Amino acid sequence: MHTHTQLFVVLALILAHARSLTLAPRCIPWGCMQSCGVLRSAPADAKANLAAPRRDSLLLGLSAFAACLTAGVGPVAAFENAIPDYSKYADKAKRKGTPPKDLGMAQRTINANSIEKDPMVFAGLRGCDGKPNCFSTTGDELLEERILNGVDTLIKPWRPPSDDTSPFKSLVTVVKMYKPGQGNVDGGGFQVVKETDSYIYVQFEALKRGYIDDVEFAMAKDGIVMVRSGSRVGQTDFGVNALRLNYIAAALRKQGWTIDEITPKTHPDYFYAADDARDQTFDKDRRKIDGYEPGENGRLERPPVG
Repeated sequence: MHTHTQLFVVLALILAHARSLTLAPRCIPWGCMQSCGVLRSAPADAKANLAAPRRDSLLLGLSAFAACLTAGVGPVAAFENAIPDYSKYADKAKRKGTPPKDLGMAQRTINANSIEKDPMVFAGLRGCDGKPNCFSTTGDELLEERILNGVDTLIKPWRPPSDDTSPFKSLVTVVKMYKPGQGNVDGGGFQVVKETDSYIYVQFEALKRGYIDDVEFAMAKDGIVMVRSGSRVGQTDFGVNALRLNYIAAALRKQGWTIDEITPKTHPDYFYAADDARDQTFDKDRRKIDGYEPGENGRLERPPVG
């Protein structure tokens, strides 16, 4: 094979590998090496290199891409409070997903397509998209209209006790005391991304595959607390978001908060989807998630894998 052709093939393979590692597609020789820490600035004779033969330029590009690839390889950093078992999966591929672009407090509209209810516009958290992997205090008022888009994911706002002079601080304290691994979920730990006097955004990570769930709490002007807990990846969450919110809510109820528990009676379609997914999974650890009861007569029993 001709030398130039061989170089083009090698470069194409490295480019493909770089894309698989989500490296910047516009990574060019000097910029790439600078961004990877190989060089702090281009050499003084960089202009001379531009006039070099094509083969030398290609070799230069290959070196730069190789530097980028080498710099990008390494163990995945875990949240500081991940459980010890996280180290067993630190070198595995993670699917963190992409957070929704409209997290946080913003203008929201509900009942937009309702026949019986008038549209309402208010400042609130993001709603859910109908998948059984999310809960939010933002959603259409009527159940029959909510389920047109999927399962019911609406929950009631959380109400602090009247004698708590700083209720949001109390909530934040409980959230930060969350125990990763409780109920066999969130083994990858959590971290606070944003916190103000009336809003907190926390990311929770799954143990093995690194799935990230986005969780938000915001206090409204009338003193109630809006809540959202949603997964970025997948159709169902295997019951994780319900377990997480119920765990935090249970601690707050002890302080006098009024919070409805999320149960199969309040959200039957959500729990049916979660149990069905656990029935069908080959991952034995997902079958250990609290609240799971195998189908009748060992329906869809799987060999222990993972």
